[in-house]
Amino acid sequence: VNMDATTPVSCEDISDTLQAMRAIDDKIIYELNIATPTQSFRNEVDPRNHCKSLYDQLNNTYEHRGSLIATCLSESKMKLRDIQAEASAKMDDPRIMRRLRTEQSKIRELQNEVTIEEIIRERSFKVFEERCRQFYKPPKPE
Repeated sequence: VNMDATTPVSCEDISDTLQAMRAIDDKIIYELNIATPTQSFRNEVDPRNHCKSLYDQLNNTYEHRGSLIATCLSESKMKLRDIQAEASAKMDDPRIMRRLRTEQSKIRELQNEVTIEEIIRERSFKVFEERCRQFYKPPKPE
């Protein structure tokens, strides 16, 4: 699934969006099998180009997902502050208290997504490294 930067994404359905954007990680083994064929198919496929392309794709996806989560987290925290300000004036209003709890759970969910993202990234790059290291060395992070 290609999620380009021009596609506006709502933080309301971020879980579905992230799931769709994680398709590349779900298919990493398949992608690596294509990128690094057995010796007999090497003349048909250039593993270096495939590995570089896959690396760039992974990197762009992680950047996009990371900034999406960060944006939604910050949006949610601002919303929470607004609700807290409203709640301090109307502590006995059950609707405000419900909105407060809902926003707090959304923040916890997004913080979990940050952790999930780190785990997925680590797992995919580990597999990438094992399969592609002899063909392509990614640039060192700055």
